[in-house]
Amino acid sequence: MKKTIFLYAVRIPVLVLTALLLTVLSCHALNLAAVEAEWTPPGSATAISMWGFIEDPGSCPAAPVPWNTGPMLIETQGTVLTINLRNCLSEPVSIVIPGQMVTLDPQVITDLQGRTRVTAFTHEAPAMGGIATYTWNNLKGGTYLYQSGSHPAKQVQMGLYGALKVGSYGASNDVTLLFSEIDPALHGSLSAATPLNYKPKFFLVNGQAYAPGDPVPAITIGRAEKTLLIRFLNAGLMSHTPVVQGPYMDVIAEDGNLYPYPRKQYSVMLAAGKTMDALWRSSEKGNYAIYDRSMSLSTNGAAGGGMLVYLDVNLPPFPWLIYMPAIVNAAKAGR
Repeated sequence: MKKTIFLYAVRIPVLVLTALLLTVLSCHALNLAAVEAEWTPPGSATAISMWGFIEDPGSCPAAPVPWNTGPMLIETQGTVLTINLRNCLSEPVSIVIPGQMVTLDPQVITDLQGRTRVTAFTHEAPAMGGIATYTWNNLKGGTYLYQSGSHPAKQVQMGLYGALKVGSYGASNDVTLLFSEIDPALHGSLSAATPLNYKPKFFLVNGQAYAPGDPVPAITIGRAEKTLLIRFLNAGLMSHTPVVQGPYMDVIAEDGNLYPYPRKQYSVMLAAGKTMDALWRSSEKGNYAIYDRSMSLSTNGAAGGGMLVYLDVNLPPFPWLIYMPAIVNAAKAGR
């Protein structure tokens, strides 16, 4: 059930910077590298070829490196963000942040029929060690994906994506949930890769897939009765519908755009490339499941895994302490 509440007397607070739970690069100018990587599925000895963004070590590292989603980028609203990208891959790569204002420089080719075709949304870092610089002025607050803007149907699903958060909404804490998928068939033969017959076998949250029989991943968020900001992002090619098994959320923003008023929901619809922000509060200690109600709940065909995590509210609410001041006789107090 979803419902929109219009009885709020105050609009959503102005964005301010807050702490986060994932690996962070917190600076206005930063260096990333696009590299060859590998991801090993749970319960498997066979690694899957991936591409990924990592913090630039200063030169191209020996390939492959262990794959994970790109580093979490954290910025404040209104600042300038500059990314220097070193490309260690065998084809050009670029970086775009959908939802942030920037002047793009699309790269085009002329096909055999004389048509102009776009190959990248902006300028690219050349293959095999080339470097390109990207700048965004006056960052808008919210939650965003950063990803390759070159041949995105191929490069994004190969793993070239990460999360950017710009400020928060006055929450006590926040957690980022980045949803994505892996279709091993597209990673085995890159020259023939096409998403037309896309059939992912692995469904990930923050770069990890839960497998049947493994301990369910839990994110510790602290004390009950504290407001938590949940940032939902979908870097996959499929739609997902995360559900919080517990109190309703106040959904407050979509693709970095604030709603006029919060929406009371227990789930959000994440189309490909979409981000959503929601405020959530638990009244008591416990574990609260978040899972994909679109049924991406399998790992390589085995049911009972996939997109499932728990929010671990590990501390009870603060007890109420009522202080009653001593009653003082006004006449005596003046003596």
